[in-house]
This record gives sequence, C-alpha cells and structure tokens, in this order.
Amino acid sequence: MNLRYFLACLLIVLIWAGSFIFIRIGLNEFLPITLAFLRFAAASIFLSLFYLFFNQPGKSKKLNLKTNFLKLNILALTGVSLLYIFQFYSLKFISATIGSIMINSTTIFMALLSAAFLNEKLNKRKVLGILIAFIGVSILVSNGWRNIEFYSNQFLGGTLMLGAALCWAIYSVVSKKVLQFNSSLTITLVAFLLGTVHLFPMAFILENPIKTIFNASKIGWLSVFYLAFLSSALAYFLWNEILMKSELTKVGAILYIIPIPTMIFEYFLLKEPITKVTLIGAFLVITGVYLTESA
Repeated sequence: MNLRYFLACLLIVLIWAGSFIFIRIGLNEFLPITLAFLRFAAASIFLSLFYLFFNQPGKSKKLNLKTNFLKLNILALTGVSLLYIFQFYSLKFISATIGSIMINSTTIFMALLSAAFLNEKLNKRKVLGILIAFIGVSILVSNGWRNIEFYSNQFLGGTLMLGAALCWAIYSVVSKKVLQFNSSLTITLVAFLLGTVHLFPMAFILENPIKTIFNASKIGWLSVFYLAFLSSALAYFLWNEILMKSELTKVGAILYIIPIPTMIFEYFLLKEPITKVTLIGAFLVITGVYLTESA
C-alpha cells in the first residue's frame, strides 16, 4: 500500500472513530432509524456533489442498473440500511469503545467470505486469529463471562454490533466484485440513494420522526452533519477507492486501529471509564484480527 492510500486509511480511521462518539450524541435526540435516514439522505446530497466534480465517465464502464439491480440493492441493504439500524440500536446498549472493538469482527467475516467467494486462502494462521478474536468478542458481549444473559443490554448490544459487522463484510465482498467494472463513486452514490429509499418508510412508519426532527438542537444536527459528510460521503468514497487497489482482507485490517482513538475520544468527551474487561477483550480481538490480516 503506497503512502497516498496509507494516509487515506489513517483519515478513515480517525473519521470513523469520531463517528461512534457522534452516533451516541445523535441518539440522545433522534431515534435510531430516523438518525440513519437523516444521515444518508444528507450524505446522498453531499456525494452527488462529489459525483459532479470528481466522476470521470471515460475511465469506467457505464453502470447498468438493470443488470446490477440485485447486487446494488444488496449493497444498499448491507452497507447502509441494515448496517446502521444494527449499529445505531447497538450503541443504545453498549459504549462507543466496545462498539468500535466489536465492529472489528468485520475482518473475521471478511476472511471467511473472501475464502468462500473471492478465492482468498484461509490458512491455519487465519483460523487461529478467528478463534482468538471470537474469545475476545465473547468476553465483551458477556462482560467478562460474568453476565451471560441473553436478554442483558451488553449481550443484545454486542449481538447487534456483530450483525453490523457481518453486513459490512458482505458489503465489502459484493462491492469488490461490482467495482471491477464501475467507479467507486458511482457505486457508493447509488448504494446511498437506494439505502435512503429503504430507510425512509421504516423511519416514518416505525418511529414517526417529524416531532424529533423539528425539536432537535444544534448539537443534534451537528452529529447528523458529521455522520453524513465525513463519516459517510467522504469516508465511503475513500474506502471504495482503496478497495479497488488493495486486497480485501488487508484493507479490512485498518478497522482494528479504530478502537484506540475511539477509546480516547470517549474517555475525554463522554467521560466513559475504561475497564479491564474492555482492555482484555480489545487486546484479544485486535490480536485475532491482526493474525487474520497478516496471514
């Protein structure tokens, strides 16, 4: 990975670390599906502007919406609507730090899916990494194996975040196939637009968000702006650009750095304590992900 893509990865890490904090802030004022809808409705506008300025039509094949309809809807479901419904509901029950650690299991899912669908090898080192990461995840979900209750907030939040991680892994595998013939900007924009369409009826039928939208404070709208412009439009654009040039498992490895700045941001901004269980779980998950990525 050259310097340009390394710096892009570093920027993505910082943006997505901050996003966990802004999600927690946004959830104080908006219900989860409403926040997801506002995020991607605004992100679609921002990304449309990116498309006008940065799209290079001659460098990629014209996207055939009819041929790619199923794949594009899978991208929209797994990379937008389902992913963020799982993630936003999860962060109502667990801390931003634990959420950022749990999302690291994306790399494990990526390794398994890449072996199944992209012919990337799954060797003994990767299997060991998967097992170690699984132990770390189980510690976080069960609060150090002291709270193995299927209806506890910790277990529910952790399980939802695992669902989000699986969604992101599916998104990355499918997008890598679609990106072979189309520009990352085009694919991301279409996924955002379709995802917004998916979220709209869910938000208005299940949450009736009109009152909360009109009563939201400046800090609530600031969280929407951060999540829409930085965490969605800019970060997704950079993510897909990197995916086009790098092996999927190696790109997924950047996610295991996210808990470090998230932990720092949450400690100073939200005054969340850093517990021994969190540190042990984080160490095991990050170690497992590293072994999987470096195999």
